Amino acid sequence: KNVNAANLVGVMWYLQHEVVIEDPPKFGISRVLRYKVQTKAPSRLLASGMNFGVRYAYDSGVCTGPGKCSPEFGRYGHFVGCNRFESMYPYPNEETYFPGGVWYSFPGNGTKCVGAPTGADTCTYTYSWPPDEVTIDDLVAGDWETFFADGENVTANQRKVDALASLFKEKYPETEDLTEPDCDFSFAKFW
Repeated sequence: KNVNAANLVGVMWYLQHEVVIEDPPKFGISRVLRYKVQTKAPSRLLASGMNFGVRYAYDSGVCTGPGKCSPEFGRYGHFVGCNRFESMYPYPNEETYFPGGVWYSFPGNGTKCVGAPTGADTCTYTYSWPPDEVTIDDLVAGDWETFFADGENVTANQRKVDALASLFKEKYPETEDLTEPDCDFSFAKFW
């Protein structure tokens, strides 16, 4: 199905900005899942000089933009999308205080592969199963309010990201450290 994802910085901003502001937490979110993902862009997107397209929002599995999703998938193929927070497009469109945050979008449409991705419309990404998983309660040691304080403080937010990374490392010491791909989406090239 269509799904959004993020790097650890992006996950932490989402938790801080959209999840823990509600009680109970938005969508009942109680854990963070970590997958090893491989992608390969469709040749039509690569020909435009990008490995990633625009990051579409998928709300309850439905593509809600920006723009109309189907025409762009028709133009470029079923691409994985991304956006760097610093670009302020498409969202978040304001200072986040979480530098380095990146969000990704993975289209459904039968584009998840079995085996290595080929870039064909039916095979642009794959991910590990089962994912690594930590609970938010474990992350915050039972004290959500204290942990998520100072949301507009870059240093405090980096400590939150570091705590999440440390918790994954503690729980899954055998999981290899991976490099993040360069989110090379370009507004000018894409639109």
